Amino acid sequence: MSNKSSGKVTLYLMRHGQTILNKAERTQGWCDGVLTSEGIEVAVNAGFGLRDVKFKAVYSSDLGRAIKTAKIVIKENQSSENLELKELEGLREVGFGKYEGELESVKFKHILNFLNVSSFKEALEKYDFQKAYCDACAALDETKQAEDYATASKRIMKTLEEVCKENVTDEGGNVLVVCHGGMLRLIIDSLDKSFNVRNMDNSSISKITYENGKFKVESVNDNSYSEKGKALKAQL
Repeated sequence: MSNKSSGKVTLYLMRHGQTILNKAERTQGWCDGVLTSEGIEVAVNAGFGLRDVKFKAVYSSDLGRAIKTAKIVIKENQSSENLELKELEGLREVGFGKYEGELESVKFKHILNFLNVSSFKEALEKYDFQKAYCDACAALDETKQAEDYATASKRIMKTLEEVCKENVTDEGGNVLVVCHGGMLRLIIDSLDKSFNVRNMDNSSISKITYENGKFKVESVNDNSYSEKGKALKAQL
């Protein structure tokens, strides 16, 4: 077997399908909601749209919503062989401590007060918001379970690098990684702030390459795969 360390890995970073907590606009970090029927449908569509992509490996966080989404994509894929899902704790969403399950509106109100701004727009203008958001949650959390920006970023980037190193041999290949919206924003923010990403849709794909030990963001929050899959399903 060849052992070419110079291969390129293309990461297909997918956000999980919509959950009951997403729909209720509640904070969902380490707590876990099941997928809604709509969430399952869109994930299936994305799976259809990705069915012709040959994946070398598939990873998800160890949270149920990501596992369910990854298994849907594996089931629909027609171009890969013997895919076995690997569940990694390091791919979990950011931990939000006492805000787990809380209404997003309540959490954001507390964060804006903590940052001494009157609006989300003002926060974006005054702060590096991804960092300020995580750090504010951690500072406000008396349980000390919420992760600050440095902790969450270090965890996810270390895990992604480990995933890439596992798959860079034999000329690399495509790797599906199903994780979470907040964590995807941290990944993009850590690698390339020019994308300035604020929204990450359920079942969207963000593509990142890894070559010669370096990451490069290729695309962010791409819904074309689910749209393609929906169109393919309509033809059946």
